Amino acid sequence: MISDAAEPDYLATRLTWMEQVELHMRAHNSAPLTLCQKRRLHISRDNGLTPWEAFEQIVGADNVWF
Repeated sequence: MISDAAEPDYLATRLTWMEQVELHMRAHNSAPLTLCQKRRLHISRDNGLTPWEAFEQIVGADNVWF
């Protein structure tokens, strides 16, 4: 069955690794990244971690705003 519903643009395009991390951050209402966290994310990406793994290890629940 074919749906006639239009997909949002972000679902139709391929997201970069960092954009995927940023989506996780928005979904979890995370505070902005510190410079140290940004560096650690780039190292994690270079070491082959998925965006979700890197988010969990570096940003995690400690960086969530309520």
